[in-house]
Amino acid sequence: MFNCLELEVLNKYLSFILIFFVFLLNIYPQVPDSSSNVSSESFDCCSSSDVVGLTYITGYMIPHAKEVLNVRGSNPRGIELAYYSHLNNDEVWLDCECYPRIGGFISFYDFDITDILGYGLSGGINFTYFFGLPSDYNFHLKGKAGFAYLTKPFDKETHPQNMSYSTHFNYILSAGAGITIKLLDQLELQVEGSMNHQSNAALLEPNGGINYWAASSSINYFLEPVSFKTREVKYDPYLTQPKKTRWDLSFSWGISSMPYPEPGQVPMYGITINRSIQVYRIMALLFGAELERNARAVELFRRYRPDEAVNPYRFSLLGGVEFLMGKTLFSVQFGGYLFIPFRHFVADGFPARTFEDRTYQRWGLVYNIFENFYAGINFKSYRNSADHLSLRFTYSFR
Repeated sequence: MFNCLELEVLNKYLSFILIFFVFLLNIYPQVPDSSSNVSSESFDCCSSSDVVGLTYITGYMIPHAKEVLNVRGSNPRGIELAYYSHLNNDEVWLDCECYPRIGGFISFYDFDITDILGYGLSGGINFTYFFGLPSDYNFHLKGKAGFAYLTKPFDKETHPQNMSYSTHFNYILSAGAGITIKLLDQLELQVEGSMNHQSNAALLEPNGGINYWAASSSINYFLEPVSFKTREVKYDPYLTQPKKTRWDLSFSWGISSMPYPEPGQVPMYGITINRSIQVYRIMALLFGAELERNARAVELFRRYRPDEAVNPYRFSLLGGVEFLMGKTLFSVQFGGYLFIPFRHFVADGFPARTFEDRTYQRWGLVYNIFENFYAGINFKSYRNSADHLSLRFTYSFR
């Protein structure tokens, strides 16, 4: 049975999962742009090809922080089953002049030192971008994101040696590159290298995270033969219309844990303004500024220095890139604090500690719900630690 805290954590994760899988259904609409005129060649304008794949993964664990040195040298291994839709339509070609794959996966992991880290069962979405038209030999990039159930979380009494994760439910991120080799008409081999991460996004401490480099090999099978050709589109909005620009005003709300070994969780609020300037067919530069309220600072002062006041606000500037995928936007930004009054904390009964770095990364995935409104998730992290995962609501204007 779940206790109250586990139920609360589960409910929050289920909310994130629901939003996340909306993107899987909508990341690339399958209806062609009615304003596009295709050449007289016979194309099926709205087709996609079903692909199934089986992957074997082996990795090398990275002890990126002193609290997780006990995982050094372990070799996680996994088996993964994936389903892809290899997109092959006018609208996708106009977006990127490519034929990408998007799909879902489920996987099982043995983390080698199972007495500490246990086993993992995960699932989520994957996206593959091919350099050039799919052919007998291609380079590709692949990203994966989703959620995992891990079997042996930290417990102060019964399992204190696992400082890598403290909740059964965690999120996963993976980014890699490799080659695709066509073996037969409907059969291909993919060989990849990737960086992989699993943690609970600072929802509950300790949360050192599971990080590992991995090599993988996949056998993929097309359920029916397919031919990919260059589309000669007479009307190309990227070439004939002004480049896209936007102003985005966003409000974010997330939950973050108190620093270990402090119990409890606190809300994190933020307001962000971004400027997006398209520089390529599927990419825009993204510049922004952000004001956040760090409730960890408020709670630490309430517990240990109740007679003193603290300024919990922090202000930063951001810069990065945004990938334009139809109604879905994926962004990567790097930020630097210009104003951060709370970084160090010293109090009787609490070990002296420096919290936030001066710089951070922010990863975002939002979907255009209707007209000028977007909703999605954002993840903020420092060099080797998560700050928080948040829901983000955005109003966009020009």
